[in-house]
Amino acid sequence: MPLENLSISRVCLHEVHRRADDRTIVAPTLSSALLTLDARASGALHSRVVSAFRSDAKCMEMDIARHDAVSVIAFGADLITADDSRFVDVSKAIARLLADAQKSRQYPGGLVVIFDGTVGHPAKKFFAVMKAELHDGFIKQANLRATFTDSLFLSPKTKLYKIGLFVLDSPSQRPLPKGWTATVYDSQLTAGQRDSIALYFHDGFLGLKFPENSAQRTKQFFQKTRDFISSAPVLQEEKVDLYNSLYAYLKTDQSPSIQVGHFADTYMQPAMAQNYRDYMRRERFTDRPIPKDLAEVGGSLRLRRLRFANRITLIGPSEALSENVTVEALPPDGGVERTQIIVRGGLERQE
Repeated sequence: MPLENLSISRVCLHEVHRRADDRTIVAPTLSSALLTLDARASGALHSRVVSAFRSDAKCMEMDIARHDAVSVIAFGADLITADDSRFVDVSKAIARLLADAQKSRQYPGGLVVIFDGTVGHPAKKFFAVMKAELHDGFIKQANLRATFTDSLFLSPKTKLYKIGLFVLDSPSQRPLPKGWTATVYDSQLTAGQRDSIALYFHDGFLGLKFPENSAQRTKQFFQKTRDFISSAPVLQEEKVDLYNSLYAYLKTDQSPSIQVGHFADTYMQPAMAQNYRDYMRRERFTDRPIPKDLAEVGGSLRLRRLRFANRITLIGPSEALSENVTVEALPPDGGVERTQIIVRGGLERQE
């Protein structure tokens, strides 16, 4: 989910702490003013946020489940219209929500970076909440001296942070959460951990949930992408490769989400990638990351069928066909199209 035209306006920084030994909340350390950043620091924050949401494998659009008066979305809706003093006060309330959501000592403390601004073309207002874990390292000083610190965060190499991004798409819509979309970046998110990792952050804290229709949207992605490949003006060999890529993207890729742009950039040449994006846009399929849910396409992904004009069909597991079968078009013979199939492995039996 690339963030186009991102502009960060105001930033406030707080710190939440790991729970005490008896699991009681340790009161967060709260700032009393906006964070002032020079040009280099502001540019670094901007870069970290943009880079995070460029990582489609770690991003996921989610539904807003909780939107009562003391929810993150309610505070955020207040935040984007507040003056600076009110912004700080509301951001404190959000930090306290995170401290309360971390109900176990297994959740580390960290810095809470709350910021707002605009994003997109045309510009839309947003607010975001980032939790950045602290890590240690050395700071170089003059005369080749160094100081050790355990308070580094958001350095280029660290990946230990999570972001909840809320964009106001339609300001006129009420009540909450109408008009808002929410996307989560989590550096620890993987397909296998999708249902458990950092549940406290996106569920307990942000009030978000995985979309209920993710299985249907995954099925639509599969069907529409397959239709595009079928009608693409390319050689059959290239179509076979694209079908292989589609099956691999859904079945073996460990990303917890799927996205039109990610599939296009990974598996297609630039011209075809743009045609594919345009096609999916005409089909009104979202270009945002969506959770990968194979419940409705599992059967289609298990076996692949290659059908030929003379009623011959080659059937096999999708992975086996991708890895062991080569399909190549041969020059026509007497006006008849021909296809060469090479299978790695000998014939075991005939049925």
